[in-house]
Amino acid sequence: MSAAARARDLARRVVEGGRDLVAGVLGGLRDLARRPVRRPLPKVVKAGWPEIAAVTALALGLTAAAMLLVDPLTAGLRAHLPAGVLIVVEHVTDLGLGSVVLWPLGLALAAALVLRERLDAMARRVASALVARLGFLFLSIAGAGLLVSVVKRLIGRARPHVALGLPGADPQLTFDWLSWKASYASFPSGHAATVFATAVAFAMLYPRARVPLLVLAVAVASTRVLLGAHYPSDVIAGASVATVFVLWMAKLFAARRLVFRVDAAGAIAPMAGPSARRLGRLLPWCGRFPVSVEEARS
Repeated sequence: MSAAARARDLARRVVEGGRDLVAGVLGGLRDLARRPVRRPLPKVVKAGWPEIAAVTALALGLTAAAMLLVDPLTAGLRAHLPAGVLIVVEHVTDLGLGSVVLWPLGLALAAALVLRERLDAMARRVASALVARLGFLFLSIAGAGLLVSVVKRLIGRARPHVALGLPGADPQLTFDWLSWKASYASFPSGHAATVFATAVAFAMLYPRARVPLLVLAVAVASTRVLLGAHYPSDVIAGASVATVFVLWMAKLFAARRLVFRVDAAGAIAPMAGPSARRLGRLLPWCGRFPVSVEEARS
């Protein structure tokens, strides 16, 4: 085959892959929206509305209290960190960047969507199960990050390093509403939102890993305060918004029996997904195999 023919073949494959990707994304979102809600309805928490309202009020109260009492104590904290500790903290804080988790998830999701169109019906079930799980993770993390990114720029709270140079008795309470400036985008914390959304979303799929995931999220979110990029109240708010958003996404998927199952009491639990061995066999050279309905459900 000549170089020109190879180039044309590559271009054709790229176009076909792009077409399959767009069709897969649009089809997946359409199916999610149209898929019927089943009963019993899922319950993220067992408490009723009065208890939920009380917890919400408590969270808002803690955030307000942190703004007034704790945030002023963290001003200039970065300047007191030893150089070695500062280097470690600067590396750890990068785990809260959306690109760290969203790029791998997005590429894996795109590959699964494109590959699914080239499989037989049996293997397509497993690919669909993988797409549903990757889709839940991506929508949860990206959605929480996008929500916080917009809100923080609308609120316009001055970042700690900016507030240090501002006059007044309470510079930590300086807001420039609708400013849409990075220096006034402190509340809520985007890093905290991303890392907590990631931890909670993965914990929903892998409950046994819940504790280490949340510990890691707290550690990464804390670096934002140590580096002077955010106040403690910013981190609390970012973590709270992300957690609520991911739980809402889990309820949305569970109500449609996607990724999660729901018992008679409304409790949500992850469905048994395809094993690593079976996922590996999705590759064209690994042959075809039978798949159980529970495992392949999407």
